Amino acid sequence: MNKFFSRLLTLALSGAILFSTAAAEESVFTQEMVERSLTAVGNTQRLHRAIDKAQKGEAVSIVYLGGSITEGAAAQPRTTKCYAYLSAQLFAEKFMADPGKLQYHNAGISGTPSLLGITRCQQDVLAHQPDIVFVEFAVNDSSDPLGRMAYESLVRKLLNSETQPAVILLFTTMSSGYSAQDHMKKIGKHYKLGMVSVHDAVQPQIKEGKMAWSDYSGDYAHPTTEGHAFIAELIGHYFDQAAATPAEDYTLPKFAFYDKSLENLVNIHPGDAAIISEGSFPYGAVSCYSYTQGWRHQAVKGGTEPLILELTGTHMTLAFKQEKNTMCGKAEVWVDGVLKLTLNGYADNAWGNVVTELIVLGANEPHTVEIRMSEGHERKNFNLLDVTVSAK
Repeated sequence: MNKFFSRLLTLALSGAILFSTAAAEESVFTQEMVERSLTAVGNTQRLHRAIDKAQKGEAVSIVYLGGSITEGAAAQPRTTKCYAYLSAQLFAEKFMADPGKLQYHNAGISGTPSLLGITRCQQDVLAHQPDIVFVEFAVNDSSDPLGRMAYESLVRKLLNSETQPAVILLFTTMSSGYSAQDHMKKIGKHYKLGMVSVHDAVQPQIKEGKMAWSDYSGDYAHPTTEGHAFIAELIGHYFDQAAATPAEDYTLPKFAFYDKSLENLVNIHPGDAAIISEGSFPYGAVSCYSYTQGWRHQAVKGGTEPLILELTGTHMTLAFKQEKNTMCGKAEVWVDGVLKLTLNGYADNAWGNVVTELIVLGANEPHTVEIRMSEGHERKNFNLLDVTVSAK
């Protein structure tokens, strides 16, 4: 058995689900697919810095930021058979003098795009002082100007952060063939980043009749346990190629390729001077993925007083919880006396998920923002999880 299939077999084993050597030899996942997945090694200076730390026996922090695929959907069990965990273990196996010093953080949240990624970047990524960050939003992002702006702003925010992490882009794919990788590749090339494309590995095989979509995924997007193991192997191949590529000085481009309007985004916290009044939205405990605190309007308390903020900037984002519960109501967002958006805490297809919205405030000057329950919804619940503001 060659090295690739041997490792893929090891990665795919889960509980009582064992695959024979023959099955591994006949796997639809080929070495050709692995090699085709490598879009770019990129500038390796930051990754070499992380590898040097690992080889010296120091701690290395690796964070994976993305949607449900990163979270581990369809992997059994998802916590230890998702591509993120498996590829982090590969890094430890390949480079760490003391694998116990690996600091692995999975920041995947189902159904979320780059807009939420950058909104929670400080809390869920940068707080972990990362040496390496993987970014996976290719099946959740749109390819419109908003999607491009959010993604590029996120990339720049990570690259400019205190620990100067290596940023590696992962491009997943859907059964329809959709992936936002076209504009993401352009961004990655502009910033000389490492890039790995699951789309480029899988889709040509399907078009040529060499494999079926079901060999990779059991639904429209999420890899099976074996699919997750395959993605981890793609990342392992990237590690090998990047480690063999000499490091060169890295300089972050001054100008954006598309738009960096959200790069300087700042989260608003309780007690900040920006909060003029919490009104009927007191800050308290919530339960929604990594969000444990937020501004809550509770049906049992009612109230019509708005949450009032004084924000200086050109853009703001709001993240809120959405549920399939008729006790969840609507909240309106008013900016400088003008109704900008209505946030609906109820949806027929909701599962307690996070929804993120962007509002363009206008000029980079103070703006009064009021968030209030819609008329007739004062006796319903609404959970506002996050508010940010960004200036160009």
